[in-house]
Amino acid sequence: MRLQIEAYHASALAYAAVKLGLPDRMGERALTAKQLAAELGLSAPHLFRFLRGLTTLGICRELPDGTFALAPGGWSLRSDSHSRLNKKVQIVVEQYWRPWADLVSCLKTGKPAFDHVFGMSVTDWRRENAEQGLMFASYLTDETFAQGGSILEVLECAAEAKKIAHIGGGCGALLTPLLIGFPHLTGVLFETPHMIETAKPFLQVFDQFHLLDRIELVPGDFFEAIPVKADLYLLKNVLQQWNDAEALAILRNIRSAMPEGARLAVIERLMPERAGDDPAAVMVDLHMMTITGGRTRSLDDFKSLLAGAGLTLAKTTPTTSGLAVIEAIPA
Repeated sequence: MRLQIEAYHASALAYAAVKLGLPDRMGERALTAKQLAAELGLSAPHLFRFLRGLTTLGICRELPDGTFALAPGGWSLRSDSHSRLNKKVQIVVEQYWRPWADLVSCLKTGKPAFDHVFGMSVTDWRRENAEQGLMFASYLTDETFAQGGSILEVLECAAEAKKIAHIGGGCGALLTPLLIGFPHLTGVLFETPHMIETAKPFLQVFDQFHLLDRIELVPGDFFEAIPVKADLYLLKNVLQQWNDAEALAILRNIRSAMPEGARLAVIERLMPERAGDDPAAVMVDLHMMTITGGRTRSLDDFKSLLAGAGLTLAKTTPTTSGLAVIEAIPA
């Protein structure tokens, strides 16, 4: 328990290293604290102590000649690392630390601590703080793209569809592997106008697959209406961000849009019956409570939500990434 309480040391050190650009700057080089301080305009004695701290975390290695080099942990913090930790540590410290430190307010009021700390919802805050919002969108895009393979392995209904609509699909990171894996598919990305513009550069990266010719970009608000017709609708980690009434509104709008024979796949982590069965799901639930006001739901919770929207559970399949694919059809 003492180590868990003192874990802020590690987060703060990793965050400082990333903000200073140390992992990117050091690369393959071995440098003394004095050399590195000269490059960065820092105090050499203080940087020496800092680098020794990074050494205790496996971010740096202290070599016999007094120089420091990146250790495996340091390589994982580089901006070009597939670990995504460079972005994550910045999001954690700059967006999550203060709300989590104010968790008591959430327990007292039943409202997200984020709103109490920043004076607005996390959605509005990221819209007003464009750089922070872009970093979060970029992190989610990388995460979803990394999880795409495990989702495709179990999403058998995608092969039978002709058109797939990803509702609240961010930059299209789930549509991308689907359309690459199934060349017969076309897609629809339904997102806010701001996110649609953010998605365009991401999709252009895959220009060789002509994705922009195969994906229709539809701006809108899923609380108002979803004017999209498709064979398969996808919702990945969307419902967990909202309370039950809001989640039900989204599902009802999808149900209203669904043509005959269409299917919905909700992709989220399921809340276990006992906390010890999936501690990560419990922490996601607490994170949603603290930041967005949403929650992680059990399979029974989803059955109830789906029924309220005129849908019925058809199939549930776990993935290797810890998510579940919950398929529903019109009741």
